[in-house]
Amino acid sequence: MRDPGFPMHDQLLAILNALEDGIFISDLSGHPLWVNRASLAQLDCSEEHLLASDVYQLEAEGVFSPSVTRFVIDERRPVSVVHRYRGKDYLVNGRLFSINGGEPDAVLVQTHNLDQDILTSRSPDTTQALLDYVMHQLKHIRQEQVARTGETPLSSSPIYRRCLELIERAAASDTTVLLSGETGVGKSYLVNRLHQYSARSERPLIHVNCAAIPEALLEAELFGHERGAFTGANRNGRVGYVALAEGGTLFLDEIGDLPLTLQPKLLQLLQERLYHPLGGKPCKADIRLVAATNADLEQRVAEGLFRADLYYRLNIVPIRVPPLRERREDILPLARHVLATIAARQNRPMHLEHDALRALMRYDWPGNVRELENLLERMSVICPTPGISARDLTLDLGDDAASPLLAETDPSAPLPERLADIEYRAIREALDESGSTRKAAMRLGVTQSWLMRRLKRYAVECQ
Repeated sequence: MRDPGFPMHDQLLAILNALEDGIFISDLSGHPLWVNRASLAQLDCSEEHLLASDVYQLEAEGVFSPSVTRFVIDERRPVSVVHRYRGKDYLVNGRLFSINGGEPDAVLVQTHNLDQDILTSRSPDTTQALLDYVMHQLKHIRQEQVARTGETPLSSSPIYRRCLELIERAAASDTTVLLSGETGVGKSYLVNRLHQYSARSERPLIHVNCAAIPEALLEAELFGHERGAFTGANRNGRVGYVALAEGGTLFLDEIGDLPLTLQPKLLQLLQERLYHPLGGKPCKADIRLVAATNADLEQRVAEGLFRADLYYRLNIVPIRVPPLRERREDILPLARHVLATIAARQNRPMHLEHDALRALMRYDWPGNVRELENLLERMSVICPTPGISARDLTLDLGDDAASPLLAETDPSAPLPERLADIEYRAIREALDESGSTRKAAMRLGVTQSWLMRRLKRYAVECQ
């Protein structure tokens, strides 16, 4: 094997090459840095071609389809998928890590052959013991990084910070957590944060969207099945999502869409930590279960669409994720962060003009954070100049002239009321762009004491 091109002890190299699981390491541009022998054996590609390419080219060639490395680079979070390649099922886990102990600068992808477990009827204890050593080192680096940088979320909102505090407290135990909130508020991000801060962070986080899998297949997908369990079943059987999450976290998204016929089996999993693969014997499960919904589960219980006992079992630690319109303090910092990420990925400068910042603050964001991200992604494509203006936002948001996004002062309002509104927006803009009352006062050409009196009049919160 080639030298990885970065510091790696011979002992660690030997461990990685001894693994039956594939290990693939790349930088954040997608250029491979090192692969172990097992990874080369799994891929239909030579080491020379692999290291001379990038993951985008390799994905286009079908070497990776899809590329988990690309997902991790684009989304900047751990990704776990089950992938069928060359007739075999693989569990592929990818995550960011730091080669030198600073900011994350590389991606580690582990590929485990699930069919091998089924055919040999054994668990990969030896492989896992070796991999545990490597992942322990990576977790140690991650913990040091968090302690050193004092990592904080992009939020100035008290209501959202309270939500984050609950997530971090819940991470310290294995208690079931139920997140509720509108579509697009970022429930998946919070589940990922919960997993990363928990004692199970070295194990998989398996995301299952209950609404995306047909009802007829959901039980087999969730609990797995033995060979020949039903007509059309995989001849080697199938490992279910519960088994894939063993030792880690099982995230059931859109739990309100879980069929009534499956709800007693999920209740058994929660109460007894037991599940039944189709055609198989009862199995013990060591998992942490987290659920999320955008539906009113209490209403579904009243309508007979959701079991009351399951609801009470899920609702041990309820966490409501607020919509973006309830935490307007976060809109501009979040927009700048998202745009900076997009600009770095596309290698082009971009910024929001002052009128665009005002427009973002006045919009109600029915699609929440996801809508904001999608809007800025579209702006990065259609805007010919680095600056994104309110006029550019209008192009993507329709022709409704009454949209609150571009609402100005009411021309029929009395002059003092209109002037007060203009003054408020000028103060709000100065605070958002300056970050402190001293700098905002200098920007506005007033004294800090005058500005503080106006803030009290308009009940504006400042950090």
